[in-house]
Amino acid sequence: MIDFFAIIFGVILTFLIVVVIHELGHFFAARLVGVKPEIFSVGFGKPIWSRKDRHGIIWQVSRIPAGGFVRFVGDENAASLSSMADGPVVAGSLKAASKPAQAFVAIAGPFANVIFTVAALSILPLISGVTAYPWTVSSVIASSDETGLRVGDKVVSVGGEVITSQDTLGSLLSRLPSTSELTYQIERDGVLSEEIAPRPDLPLIGTVGPQSPAADAGLQTGDLITSIDAEMVHAWSDLQRIVSASEGVPMTFVFDRNGSTMTAEIAPRRSDGRWLIGVGGLQLFTLTSERPSLVDAFQSGVSRSWGLLSNLVTGLAGSLTGQNDSCDLDGPIQIATVAGQAIQLGPETFLLFLAVISLGLGVLNLLPVPILDGGHLMLLGYEGATGRALGKKMQAVLFIGGVTVIVFLMLTATVNDLTC
Repeated sequence: MIDFFAIIFGVILTFLIVVVIHELGHFFAARLVGVKPEIFSVGFGKPIWSRKDRHGIIWQVSRIPAGGFVRFVGDENAASLSSMADGPVVAGSLKAASKPAQAFVAIAGPFANVIFTVAALSILPLISGVTAYPWTVSSVIASSDETGLRVGDKVVSVGGEVITSQDTLGSLLSRLPSTSELTYQIERDGVLSEEIAPRPDLPLIGTVGPQSPAADAGLQTGDLITSIDAEMVHAWSDLQRIVSASEGVPMTFVFDRNGSTMTAEIAPRRSDGRWLIGVGGLQLFTLTSERPSLVDAFQSGVSRSWGLLSNLVTGLAGSLTGQNDSCDLDGPIQIATVAGQAIQLGPETFLLFLAVISLGLGVLNLLPVPILDGGHLMLLGYEGATGRALGKKMQAVLFIGGVTVIVFLMLTATVNDLTC
């Protein structure tokens, strides 16, 4: 069960880190182009703590933990509403800066979030290591007589697929045939041999979530799923595919428990836009790891960040155009729950969670909504195209419209959290 205090702590810590990083991006970009910050605030509303530094900048923490802002000289509010409106130009204000400088300040916040994501995903391999090549078995979940594999075996190929230095277990599994047993070519004590052994990703239950459909049906750690609704299940991906397509309809699971065949009726539940039964897998064996070089770690961080960004943009576009199920949009309740889970699972999992949230915040802020950074870029584009800025009244209308859009999205996502 997720600890309530872990959820609260996870949300607060996540908020502090990703928002401060975002706003520091704006802050330092402004300083670079000669725009003077007046206030750096974490949160909105009345300050509960503030301090003025030697440059005259007020640093504060406010009561409402719903974001943060940097207010520059000449701004009327946290959204820099007057930066492009008619009126006198104040020295050191955002309006006094050139249009490219204003765009640079606007985009620096999302860019800082992206940089943090790349940095976090580059640090993770340095902490946890990467699979060493050649692959060497470091542990097995059963005796060598049952699996055919022993600690220290070097795995040369699996199912006819030769393992390269670029392979991960995930990339290998995607190429393997859907069979319960595979031929392993291994090197043991300097001698090459072949062993017939279970596949690495058997549908073997490693964890059962509390109060999950699987727990309600009596599934336990160590159970081996053999079929679902009479369809044979050989790999963990088979289990995921069948459950994902279930639409929540109850299904008959046949599984092996300590040599005895058992059955259970399980109705998947929708969570995070997917149908799930609440179980985690258990790998047949683990492999030795090593610490990558800084260059390799950075390349991995960039590659993983690009993959996350592609998935995020595709998912967001699908949600906005109605192509995706509305339940795919997670709200504050779901995000808070995952934050609590990440905190409890340890620093590495929480750092990965921060990387995902930071990237999401950066992308969200680039939407062309006036209250967001993308809205500032949109207004700058309008001024560049027409040669004149929008008036203060029109900017105020757009600001209110932007707030309305954000509130609507938040309410929709919250309803999803409660009903999907």
